[in-house]
Amino acid sequence: MTAMHEDEALAANEAFYRAFDEGDREAMRRLWAERAPVVCVHPGGGAIVGREAVLASWDAILGAPTRPAIVCLSPQVLCHEGFALVSCVERLAGGLLVATNGFVPEDGVWRMVFHQVSNRIDG
Repeated sequence: MTAMHEDEALAANEAFYRAFDEGDREAMRRLWAERAPVVCVHPGGGAIVGREAVLASWDAILGAPTRPAIVCLSPQVLCHEGFALVSCVERLAGGLLVATNGFVPEDGVWRMVFHQVSNRIDG
């Protein structure tokens, strides 16, 4: 994978956080892969598998009267053979979380296939 692929994966990651910040359900739908299998693990939750189930979870979050403001800090990207992982620290009003987002190319566009957030443990 090239630096261009890393840049594209980072741009897709930025689009994910922008869609969340703006509560943009359509942008979120466009971000998630249509053909590749997908999974999402929200903080404190179990694995949500399948595009429609994942999107339903995002519809509920984005449609809520309030949602936390999240800032993605220090994104690091790893690309290998058509797959990209972006890890970052998510800053919220209540503290810091760790997120990993996975992307694959579909029709020339990097689409999300994986999102997991967990508590940050500092040692």
